[in-house]
Formats: sequence, structure tokens, C-alpha cells
Amino acid sequence: MSLKQTLKKAKQIERQLEQQAVTGTQHSIGTVKPRNYLALDPLLRKGGIHEKEDIDIVRKKRRRETKQQLRKTDWLLE
Repeated sequence: MSLKQTLKKAKQIERQLEQQAVTGTQHSIGTVKPRNYLALDPLLRKGGIHEKEDIDIVRKKRRRETKQQLRKTDWLLE
């Protein structure tokens, strides 16, 4: 999905929300309105389609994962 298509999609969502506001449709209390609809697009997330599978990046990911696992382990129980 290109940037142009993403912006077009965001405009459509904004128009739908404006129409709902004009017609008086009320949102339920439990629903949360996101601040930025483009932020929910999976192509714009970090490490998405544009990330290179470089050796350094793979090593960095592995190191980060092992650090997280080590932080989660309870050393007193072992």
C-alpha cells in the first residue's frame, strides 16, 4: 500500500466519522478512538516491509530477545 493509498484511506475514515457525528450516532463508552489512523497501518510500523535482513540486525534482535528472557527469569527460584 503506497503512501497515497494510505492517505486516501485515512480521509475516507475521517469522512465516515464526520458523517456519524452529523447523524448523531453515539459511540459506546468502551470504544477508544485512536488518535492517528495511519499509525495503525502495519506497513508504517518499525521493522516492517522496509527492514533489511542484515546480519547485524539479526544479531541485534537475538541479543535483545535473550536480554528480555534473562530479565524475565526468576533467579531466586533456580
